[in-house]
Amino acid sequence: MSWTVHVGTILHLLDPTANPRQCLDRLWEEVEKWTSIDGIWLQCLPGHLQPSGTVLVGRCPDNADEIANLASPATASLNTDGLPVVARQLRDGNVPVALILVSHHHQPQPAGFLVDALSRYLLDRLRLQLEASELAEENHYLRSSLTPQVMQHDILTVSGLMETVIRSAIRTAPSNATVLITGETGTGKELLARLVHSHSTRSHKPLVTVNAGALAAPLLESELFGHVKGAYTGADQDRKGLFEVADGGTIFLDEVGELSLEGQVRLLRVLQERTITRVGDHRCIPVDVRVIAATHRDLSREVAQGRFRQDLYFRLNVVSLTVPPLRQRTEDIPLLINHFLQKCNRENYKQVEDVPRKVLEILQAYPWPGNVRELENCVQKVVVLASGNTFHEDLIPPTIRSYINEPHPLEHMSLGSSHSQDSSIPQNPLDNLRQALEHYASNAGPNIGECFHHIERLLITHALNKERGVKLRAAKLLGINRVTLDRKLVEFDLDVKRGIGVIEPLVDASES
Repeated sequence: MSWTVHVGTILHLLDPTANPRQCLDRLWEEVEKWTSIDGIWLQCLPGHLQPSGTVLVGRCPDNADEIANLASPATASLNTDGLPVVARQLRDGNVPVALILVSHHHQPQPAGFLVDALSRYLLDRLRLQLEASELAEENHYLRSSLTPQVMQHDILTVSGLMETVIRSAIRTAPSNATVLITGETGTGKELLARLVHSHSTRSHKPLVTVNAGALAAPLLESELFGHVKGAYTGADQDRKGLFEVADGGTIFLDEVGELSLEGQVRLLRVLQERTITRVGDHRCIPVDVRVIAATHRDLSREVAQGRFRQDLYFRLNVVSLTVPPLRQRTEDIPLLINHFLQKCNRENYKQVEDVPRKVLEILQAYPWPGNVRELENCVQKVVVLASGNTFHEDLIPPTIRSYINEPHPLEHMSLGSSHSQDSSIPQNPLDNLRQALEHYASNAGPNIGECFHHIERLLITHALNKERGVKLRAAKLLGINRVTLDRKLVEFDLDVKRGIGVIEPLVDASES
């Protein structure tokens, strides 16, 4: 885009009683009557005319939109090394046609500094316009990805892993079977429990949620099963427990793995007998409640170590659903960011909408140990701290930025163990690096270079599978940069899909 620039001397109506800004405002009133600019001669009212300063007029010949947001109709100060300069748009109707910069001083000055100021200003604006264009394109892509299938069942996802879990949840929903939902903290286990309830025949009845781990042993019975008047000090009336409140519906016991052994015994009795007894009472009250339990712990390991009752584990684990961590479904991150931005903007009266591609790559490369909950917290912090409408990189919490900037050496990567229980992830044919060396060394003969070629391909493939196709994170794991990794992918003819990894099975290059 080329700009036509005119430099000259301003003449304006000099009013000895007016301050300089009032004089300039009078000048703007005259300039705004124009509909085009052919030069810098300004028609003024009759009066005493004196030189007032230097004017610089930048005219965009085709009235392009990149100056539409330069300055508001009010004057705006520019940073020109302390020189008093104001900027103003000139419009033809609603179309901006020019940017005018004026330095106000009693003696006209060389216009060079204004040319520099305009150049810097326009370069900054054009850079921002290009960034805005890229952001608009990215946002359009993200919004276009929000198909009806993405938000169905109230769970935001495009992940194949998550969709498999959702289908399993819907299949088991119509039954009365007890469901055990496992997954790391912050993955959305409660959302899945709500999904099961909403697709069940009990959906017209209440879903009662209780954090079992937060209940102290003395309060557990009263909270879950209720009490009668006089059962203990302060029990001044009969009170229903949560199982009675949920009668006919569903009770969701979150963090069931945190229950004390005494609490486990009482819960087991309810699951076996389908009755509850209020504290201070001897009557058994039948309850028709479906139980959905959730935990971030490995209950089979807890059973083996004597911290969880085996009989209760079997009662709970009739149907098992596992929610994958966010690092295994990075394709959901852009959608979740967009969702949380909308939510946080509403709550904080902000308009942070633009997420640069680099920021998106950083957030997709981070492993998110706190999962979706941590991502929401990150977005909330950025929205609160943001001064504009852009999700700037420097607003990302330091813990995330420091992780991305730190190397993650290959020696900390355990081959063959990352996704051992995930059948959708391509597995390595060898258990560890020592076996790989022995295998390829025995088949490569004296050609040590070929052996290294095989090992390198194996490690790159494993890193990409471990990080589910996120190249930036895989490169960090390997201790190389993204450019080197891309070059290696071409060299080894590896096809990578985000969210999965290397989609072709590992093939011995000597056979091709």
